[in-house]
Amino acid sequence: MNKKVFFFAVAMLTLTFSAKAQYFEVGGIAYNVLSATERTVEVVPLVSCDYYHGNITIPPTVTHDGITYDVTVLGKEAFYRASLSNITIPSSVTQIKYGCFLFSSGLSSITIPASVRDIADLAFAATNLSAINVDTANPYFRSIGGMLFTQDTSTIVECPIRKSGDIALPQNTRHIAPKAFTYCQSITGMTLPDGLLSIGDGAFAYANSLNNMVIPATVSIIGHNLFGSCTALTSLTLAEGNSHYYQDGMAIYSAAGDTLVSCHMSADTVILPATLRVLDGFNFNRDVKCVVVPDGVTEVCDNAFANSSLVSIDLPSRMTMIDEYAFYSCKSLAHVGMPESLDSLGEGVLEECSNLTSIVIPNGLRVVPQDAFYFCEKLSQIAWGDAVAVIDSFAFGGCALTELRLPATLRSVRMGAFSGYYKGRLKSVVFTAPVDTVEPEVFATHRLNTLRFENTVPPVSATMTAMPEYPADYGCLFTVQVDSILIPCGSLDAWLADSYWGRFADKYHEVCNGVDDVAAERVSVFPNPAARMLTVSGVEGSGSITLMDIQGKVVLNRETAGGTTEIDVSRLARGLYFLRIQLADGIAARRIILQ
Repeated sequence: MNKKVFFFAVAMLTLTFSAKAQYFEVGGIAYNVLSATERTVEVVPLVSCDYYHGNITIPPTVTHDGITYDVTVLGKEAFYRASLSNITIPSSVTQIKYGCFLFSSGLSSITIPASVRDIADLAFAATNLSAINVDTANPYFRSIGGMLFTQDTSTIVECPIRKSGDIALPQNTRHIAPKAFTYCQSITGMTLPDGLLSIGDGAFAYANSLNNMVIPATVSIIGHNLFGSCTALTSLTLAEGNSHYYQDGMAIYSAAGDTLVSCHMSADTVILPATLRVLDGFNFNRDVKCVVVPDGVTEVCDNAFANSSLVSIDLPSRMTMIDEYAFYSCKSLAHVGMPESLDSLGEGVLEECSNLTSIVIPNGLRVVPQDAFYFCEKLSQIAWGDAVAVIDSFAFGGCALTELRLPATLRSVRMGAFSGYYKGRLKSVVFTAPVDTVEPEVFATHRLNTLRFENTVPPVSATMTAMPEYPADYGCLFTVQVDSILIPCGSLDAWLADSYWGRFADKYHEVCNGVDDVAAERVSVFPNPAARMLTVSGVEGSGSITLMDIQGKVVLNRETAGGTTEIDVSRLARGLYFLRIQLADGIAARRIILQ
């Protein structure tokens, strides 16, 4: 299962089934109610995960269940990857949210009405626009040379992707908005005006034809991830007299030398200055192999090394935080040393580091975050720290683990944390202490020989049975094949009585005196399903046979002297039962169907 598609589907389904049905569709356009009292809605992605296509005219109002709403917002990624050729936006719209038309590659024409007063980052990125047109009556925005500016031209908000060649910004431009030129792959040069004050995060990311730039002396704020994937940018100059930053080769530092802002090109080994405290700027650096980090660094920023050629890095003892996606898709990264002081990792911090084979989790880390080591396809060894309590969704999904011994501090394992993605290699999983929650698909697509718990009462396995799209057995072992589930001695009744875990009656083996009851495997019960007689064979010595219904009520109890025992079940109601066989050297449990 593709996790991105899964989360999108769950989010949309959650929206659909929310109270009073906030989501609805009219005329092939999806809406979400923003305010029931003000009767306003936003346009959102289709819940079917389908994409919008063709020419679309958004109405100013829409009626649903007898209520007429004003359409005031184009929602986040509402037309993401849509096959649009043209769209008409009504004068009722006041806001266009993040990535609204992102990757709508067919969109070639758009006009922003006079009513729009707020436009978020990447609203029109990676479309087919050569110009972003604005109604001349709009008091907030204007179009200059096809580029979107604030009305006073002090800020460039976004440049259309088909803009090409050398670009010169107006002399009174003071700010470049975050991601303003992202994906503008045909721009080759950029002339920034004297008087420019700030350049936002990722302003030129993926502008991979950009080859020269001079940053004016007046610039006092430079965002991070500024030149990600700008592989042609070989001429970068920080103008003389800038008192806020200094340049060392292609690297730009804060004036105090405590923050590395940008280093999109470098030597293969980089030794950072001793004054450094915040590490950033290596994303998409295809030169770097090794970075020597000084002892004073306490934070690695998000995406700091993403998509770089980094091979090895040791982080200093004072490090406390690594932000999200800091080492995302570092395909050559074979070693990352994390200090014991580290207590915070961001989402996807080492996602898709496909050359990483082992990792040591620091003793200070309590939560292994979502996607932390997702699709580290060679990762086969984990040394757990002393504090790990939560392993978040998909944290180790798609890794190469074959045996897993989880830490005694663990309390919750979340959705898909160790999912195999149809390449499942896990054979043995051991929970070394009782755990509170094991969510659905934690071990999805693996073929487990043994799964061992220390719980005398089974953990919660959160299900989504309220949604008809998900089966009643959607839980921890959904899409998992497992031969044996080992549980503590004397706990079988509790596991069988559980509404979810009771489904696996024929898998359980109790572990008594530290040894699992392999003797129970000798027992055979047949036929199954049964109609009149049920035969139990393979019992050595005396024991007892108990048959319970799905509510846990005992419907039959019989002593056995061993050998083969036949049981008349013809008078029992048809359905599912649990058979518990107490042996001299263990307990056997089987799930029985009477028909």
